[in-house]
Amino acid sequence: MIRATLLAQLAKKPEYMIFAVTMADIKKALALKKHTNPAIKVLVCHYNNLEVFLRKEADKLVEH
Repeated sequence: MIRATLLAQLAKKPEYMIFAVTMADIKKALALKKHTNPAIKVLVCHYNNLEVFLRKEADKLVEH
């Protein structure tokens, strides 16, 4: 927590971004997501690469 005068000074600087987060926002972000069939969301032109949109592929860490 900071004082209002310091907050006002920081808000004027372009390199700072001020935002607020509530506990409800955090809980929503951390909640388990329901499974979505990628065939419904992916464009037809990408169907030949549909396997890259699968959850098991998304959960893998890419080699680096």
